[in-house]
Amino acid sequence: MPSEEYKKAYIFLSNKCSKKEFSSREALKACSKFKLKIVDKNNLINELKKQNFINHERFSKAFVHDRFNFYRWGRNKIIHHLKQKGIEEFYIQKAIESISDDLYYKLLSEEAIKKYHTMKAPIDFQSKQKLMKFLYQKGFETELVYNEVEKLFP
Repeated sequence: MPSEEYKKAYIFLSNKCSKKEFSSREALKACSKFKLKIVDKNNLINELKKQNFINHERFSKAFVHDRFNFYRWGRNKIIHHLKQKGIEEFYIQKAIESISDDLYYKLLSEEAIKKYHTMKAPIDFQSKQKLMKFLYQKGFETELVYNEVEKLFP
């Protein structure tokens, strides 16, 4: 029979997970304020998975959608953050494939042009390096960044 603390944690997490998508790792962190044994925490996470409160496929799709459309991140940064959240590689690749190449290239181009126009003297080598660094930090792939910057700095 589950303890009183386990029941409180279950109610707390099921409420949180019904309002927002959570990965297992995030849910585990959220239940750390309850005094549960590691076995009970793992059982709790498994129970939430069984009842579909926690679903890594759904989480990764929502995460990719939000980070791409609202934060305007590239694939590398999205993949890195999903791995940090403990999402399996299969779900990461499936979610990343939902980004169309046309939209991806368009986003890269828009971000590059937007940054290019904010630069004081976008002529020299240092400016080119700054733009490349900016796009790398946004999570875009090296080859794509290089090609895009070459278009702006002929």
